[in-house]
Amino acid sequence: MKLCILPLVSLLVLSAGASAVEVYKSDTSSFEILGRVKTNLSNNDADPDHRLSGTARLGASGRTKVMDNFSVFGYLLYDLAAQETPDNNDKIKVRYGYAGFDLNYAGKFSFGRFENAYYKVTAVTDLLTDWGYTGVSYWGLAPNDFGGRLDGQAMYDFNLNGWFLAASYNFKDKSKHIEHGWSASTGYEFPDVFGNPLGVMAGYSRYKGLRDDEYGYHADGFFYGADKTEYAVSFYYGTFGAPGFYAAAVYNHGWLKNTYRGDGCEVSLSYTTPGSAFTFLGTFGYMKNQRQDYTPFRTSRLSNGWSFNVAWNPVTSFSVYSELEHRVHNAFKDENETKATLGLIYNF
Repeated sequence: MKLCILPLVSLLVLSAGASAVEVYKSDTSSFEILGRVKTNLSNNDADPDHRLSGTARLGASGRTKVMDNFSVFGYLLYDLAAQETPDNNDKIKVRYGYAGFDLNYAGKFSFGRFENAYYKVTAVTDLLTDWGYTGVSYWGLAPNDFGGRLDGQAMYDFNLNGWFLAASYNFKDKSKHIEHGWSASTGYEFPDVFGNPLGVMAGYSRYKGLRDDEYGYHADGFFYGADKTEYAVSFYYGTFGAPGFYAAAVYNHGWLKNTYRGDGCEVSLSYTTPGSAFTFLGTFGYMKNQRQDYTPFRTSRLSNGWSFNVAWNPVTSFSVYSELEHRVHNAFKDENETKATLGLIYNF
C-alpha cells in the first residue's frame, strides 16, 4: 500500500516539533510521551519584551488494537511557558487534543482539537519554525481563529495508493463565533518523478459565523462572527527534511464577510544536505484584498514578505536554527517589520 506521505506526516512533524519516547508497547497497545524545549534569542520586532525567551511542549499519544483493521487512539499536546509570564493564565495552552478510530484501509475518524481538512492543502509551505503564513488566508485572516487549530471538530481521513481524501465538520463554538463549519480536500502523490515524489492537492473550507451581540467590527479592524470561505490548490516536489531539494507552492482565495476578499500565494524552496545535518529554507508569500470597501480603512491592505531559515541538526533530537522574516505589510495593518531569531530546540 502506497500512502500519500506529506499530508499524513505534516500534522505531526510540523506542529508537534517533537520526537516520542516509547513508554509501553505490546502486540495490541502502545503509549508514548513526547515534547520539546525551545530557547530563542530575538530582536525587538520578534519579541519586544524579551531578548532571550523559552517555550516548551509536552504531550502523550496512545493506541490500542481492538480487532483486525480496527484500533482506537488518542493524542494530547500542550504548549507551555518555560519562563515566568505576566499573565499566569497564559502558561498552559492546549495545542492538540483528539481521540478516534482507525479502520486501516477504510480510513480514520478523529474528534477534538486540530486543523481542519483544508489545512492539508496549505501545509506544504507551512515549514518555518516560528513564523510564516504570509500568503495563506487560513492563518492570516482569523482574528477570532476561523482556521488554525479549532475545538469541536470531527474529521475523516482516507489514504490509499497515493490518493488521499479528507473531510471535516466543525460544531458550534461560541468562543470563536462559529455557528458551524466544514471543509474537504483531496490529492494524489506520484511516487517517482525524476527520483522524487510529486503531489498535487485541492481543498475547500466554509465557516458560518455566529450572530450574537458581539457581531461586527472590533477595535482591531476585523469583522467578528462573519462568514468565511476559502479554496486552495497546491503542489510539492520532494520530501521536506530529506536529503536533496524540496519545492512547494500554494494558491488560495479567501473571503471573510465585510472584511476581505482576495488572493494569496506562497512559495517555498529548501535544500537538505546529505546526512540531513543542514537544511536551508526560503519562503515568499503575498495576500491582497481585492475589495477596498470591505475594510473600515478603505485600503487594499496588501500583505507580502519573505522568510529564511537555516537549521543545523547534529543529532535527530537537537537543532540549532536561525530564522529571519521581513514583511513589507501585514494584512489589515500598515506595518513594515523584520523579525530575527536564533534558537535551540531539544526534542524528547
